[in-house]
Amino acid sequence: MKVALALNPSSGKGRSEGYRAVLREVLEKYPVEMVWLPAGTREESFAAMREAIDEVDALIIVGGDGFIHNAVNAVGDSGVALGIVAAGSGNDIAREFGLPIHSVHDSVHQIASCLLTGRHRDVDVMEISWEGGSERALAIVSVGIDADVNVRTNHMSWPKGNTRYLRALPGAIGSYRPFGVRLTMDGHTSEGQMTLLSIANTRYFGGGFCISPGALPDDGLLDVVVTRGLRAPEIAGLLGRLVVYRHLADPRVHLYRTTEVRVEQGPGGTLPMLMADGEEICRAPATIRLLPKALRLVI
Repeated sequence: MKVALALNPSSGKGRSEGYRAVLREVLEKYPVEMVWLPAGTREESFAAMREAIDEVDALIIVGGDGFIHNAVNAVGDSGVALGIVAAGSGNDIAREFGLPIHSVHDSVHQIASCLLTGRHRDVDVMEISWEGGSERALAIVSVGIDADVNVRTNHMSWPKGNTRYLRALPGAIGSYRPFGVRLTMDGHTSEGQMTLLSIANTRYFGGGFCISPGALPDDGLLDVVVTRGLRAPEIAGLLGRLVVYRHLADPRVHLYRTTEVRVEQGPGGTLPMLMADGEEICRAPATIRLLPKALRLVI
């Protein structure tokens, strides 16, 4: 079995070389041929993974949600199995699938064993299309204040996980005004002002916040969680409910399930940059479509 290995050089605050040593030590115990991919920028890593896909049976990556996002797009429709060693700050994708977090040794053993026994899980992915192109995502597309906070979080170097998300909140709330949005789902279009809009294939975002407790990554549906336009003082109360998973009981929060969503600018505040898996993707208008069982995960 031939396996490509890609490490995000920024994962673990520069500990990627130590991770490489652990991967080599563990995989030498298994009958696999290792192909080490060069580390570089996001674009260079994507190109290296994309080029290797046609020659390997699996791709193992070490990194966080953004690096996983890159790998999902590199794998595409190839059917090549993807193994995830979670070593990022948020690790929401690993949390969704019950994978070890910041435990490289255990992760690699689990991945190698699953590869050799043929254990995997075929999961849905999302395809985001806009005028300038298209890109895939595995977890959640954020469009409202959740996207604004995510953008701010990406420009912070500390602290880790959802505490960094919390640090970004005051700035987002301070500059907030309700966003104008036009949504089209199942042939019906509605528009108005909203505060939060998350299109979820999985449950978690922001380093552990459970935005859609009922989301399943292989049910063939997107969970669309949308909150009407709130006043700034109301947002704190909503966030408190979100922390304890009670936000969906709030009458101001609505959940829809569908296979495709069209997001456009509506009357009101300008929509932030659309974010997916913690990465900046595009500006509205954009269409998010579910691709059933399009990714094979090693689990």
